[in-house]
Amino acid sequence: MYKVAIIWWTSNFWKWWEKYFKSKNNEVIVSSRTTKILPKKAVKLADIIIVSVPIRHTVETVKELIPYIWENKLLIDFTWIKLEVIEELKKYNYWEIISVHPMFWPWIDNLKEQNISYDPIKEWEKWEYIKTLFKNDWANLFEIKSEKHDEFVSIVQSSVHIINSLLWNILKKRWINLEKMMEISTPNSRMQLYILSRFLKQNASLYTDMQMHNKLYKEQILPDMIEHFQYLNSLINNNETEKFEKEFNDIKNYLWEEFINKSFEKTKKIDSELKK
Repeated sequence: MYKVAIIWWTSNFWKWWEKYFKSKNNEVIVSSRTTKILPKKAVKLADIIIVSVPIRHTVETVKELIPYIWENKLLIDFTWIKLEVIEELKKYNYWEIISVHPMFWPWIDNLKEQNISYDPIKEWEKWEYIKTLFKNDWANLFEIKSEKHDEFVSIVQSSVHIINSLLWNILKKRWINLEKMMEISTPNSRMQLYILSRFLKQNASLYTDMQMHNKLYKEQILPDMIEHFQYLNSLINNNETEKFEKEFNDIKNYLWEEFINKSFEKTKKIDSELKK
């Protein structure tokens, strides 16, 4: 088995992974700026190094640790935004380098059906070992280039987060009681309010970093959202009913009918649970 070093700063995510790798009979070294074994020593001792620090600090942490990482090790970054750190890691040819994104929070019980993306910059036997662990535990492991990863994340996460922020601001500005809102909510709005609550339970620093450090999101996705919002605003204020309906139906036609029907049935079950 291997020695695994988890380099962390603020999140408690490391606790889940410490338990996980220990359960696979690996020795785990948990290291931060305040632990007895500091990161510079931990990376010397370990065979597999996982860097799990805030997005805003990932690149500087990697640069700081590079001189202390010897050859034939596996270096994994867990950061949620990839391009910036990948550009730094590609400068080095001494170790296996895999960029991984575990797309879940540490309150899960196991990896079954949890999504884990990875970009194999340079893979040898140690990553094959990790990959086998994930597959044997029924994780949804999929390979994706970092450029495409950041594009997808900017859509399914950063843009969704900013939409939730807008809704949250509307409620806060009007001092609206959410329990009262639930009394007059439809199934769609009820689920959206629960999603908003789940959004607000997350880590503020992480969600801030996902807004600030995804270059593609800031340069492309967010401007597209603002432009389209302004367009919809003009349709509403000018009472252009037919154009607005066309927008709605264009989106419906873009998604295939099978996906819409399956989603509808799944959310019906969710709504039934929410009303209990």
